[in-house]
Amino acid sequence: MKEEALQIRVFGLDLFNYPKFREKILGLYLNAFTTGGQAQYIPRESAESTLDEMLRNGWGNMAFAGGRLAGVLIAFPLSFDREFPRDKCPQVPVETSVYIAEVMTHSDFRGKGVASELFDSFLQQAKDNYSDVVIRVWDENKPALLLYEKLGFQPVATIVQTKNRSQNEKFEMRKIYMMKEIRSQKLRI
Repeated sequence: MKEEALQIRVFGLDLFNYPKFREKILGLYLNAFTTGGQAQYIPRESAESTLDEMLRNGWGNMAFAGGRLAGVLIAFPLSFDREFPRDKCPQVPVETSVYIAEVMTHSDFRGKGVASELFDSFLQQAKDNYSDVVIRVWDENKPALLLYEKLGFQPVATIVQTKNRSQNEKFEMRKIYMMKEIRSQKLRI
């Protein structure tokens, strides 16, 4: 029997509606980053403060499927990303680029088009105000890397971050910054 296509609805996320969905987004954040092959240890308080800070400076989209929060994309101006290696990336117009800080898909909805819907909706909106979009991904997160490449993102730099595997065990994560032009050169501000 053929599986019915998943109905995904995308809504904007900003500082005004974030409080209404904060607990669900926090649960999604913890599910996305503390389980599975890319799992790391993130205390709840740290996740709360990270999300709160991102939404103070940014916005994004939420995807719902079957009445459940299936995914979230959060972005803010690239100039707010303190780790972006500007000196290694002179080709990236930092002041006119948007940075996708988080793309989270609940494990129940991975591989079902949720992230693609989030990206499509976000990029349509972002191209009115930004020339380029930048995202950072762990080099071991092969499904995300494949998706970003399929969407036209190209690697521009790498950094190494120290993360927690458990409360007492650290590990290094190699992250790849990827960029995509979303507005042609002649239209740049």
